[in-house]
Formats: sequence, structure tokens, C-alpha cells
Amino acid sequence: MAIDSPSPMELALTWDLFVIVFFAIITAYSFIVGKHESIKIIIAIYIAVLTVQGIGNVLLRLTSQSTPLFNVVGISVDPTLLATFKLLLFVIAIIFLTVRGGFEIRYTRETGSVLNTILTGLFGFATAGLLLSTLLTFIANAPLLSSTLALTPSLSPLMAQSKLLEVMVLNQDLWFSLPALLLVAAGFIGEIEEEEPD
Repeated sequence: MAIDSPSPMELALTWDLFVIVFFAIITAYSFIVGKHESIKIIIAIYIAVLTVQGIGNVLLRLTSQSTPLFNVVGISVDPTLLATFKLLLFVIAIIFLTVRGGFEIRYTRETGSVLNTILTGLFGFATAGLLLSTLLTFIANAPLLSSTLALTPSLSPLMAQSKLLEVMVLNQDLWFSLPALLLVAAGFIGEIEEEEPD
């Protein structure tokens, strides 16, 4: 009598799984580096987003004029190339600003260890949302906080395959504002805790 050996568990790589793993990795990383470094990364992301979007807009202007500057020297810039350039520049800018940016984050009023752990997790979660929302905006080659992001040809098919990706795209304004709201809340909580003990 032959006994069937159990088949290995099959794990389909889906966009939902990608979103979950992305959030898990970024949140875990925030616990590794701590609250102060997580805040530094958030600030670096905000600066990098604005820098890359600004440079992208300048390049778009230079390539879409009647006599594009790049065509004169024989370089053609298509939307895919521009989106790839923005993605690479975004990653480089974040790394440079975080490692060599020359700024350090320190809270003068520290929260308790349990609240500090919760804040660190929330900062990691918000960072993941901000990063993924920004990456999707660059992939779609759309302006920041575009109301038509969900309708772009590069994201529409992905949203049809993934509910989580759809949530990311449809709530991009929340993902862009959540880290800043958490920074304000962290400062406010620290102030309350300093006043309470006496």
C-alpha cells in the first residue's frame, strides 16, 4: 500500500503578500534602529520625495518642449525611463540623507518604555505606508497626491489583483500625512507625560 507523501506547501507570490511583507520588514527595521532613527528616516523620505518630484518635473519640462534639450544631444526620455530614474534617485536620496544628512533627532521629553515601543511600531508602520505610496506614485509617473492615480495604466491592473494595493492607492493622501501626524502626536504625548508626574 503506497502512502502519498504530503505535497510541499505552495505559496503563491501575490501583490497582497508583497504589501504584507513590505510592511513587516519596514516595521521590524524600525524596532532595530529605534524611535529616533525611525523619525530621521521619515524626515529623509519627505525631503527625498520633494527633491525627486521636483527634479522629475524639471526633466519633464526639458523633454516636452517644442525642441527638447535631450533630443538635441540624441537622448530620448520616455516615461518608463523617467520613472526608473526617479525611483533610483529616491532610494539614493533617502540613503544619503539618513546616513550623511548631517542631522540628528533627539526628543528632550522621552515617553515611557511601553509607549516608546508602541510609537516605534507606529512610526515603522507609517514609514512603510509612506514609502510604498511614494513608490507607487513614481511607478505610475504621476504627480504627488494625484486624484487620478488609481486610473493610471500601470496601476489599474495591479489594483484589480490586490485589495491591499488598492487600499494603498486609494488612500495615498492618508499614507502621506500619517507620519507627520504621528510626529505631532509624539511631541504632544511627551509634553503631557512631562507634566503628569508632579
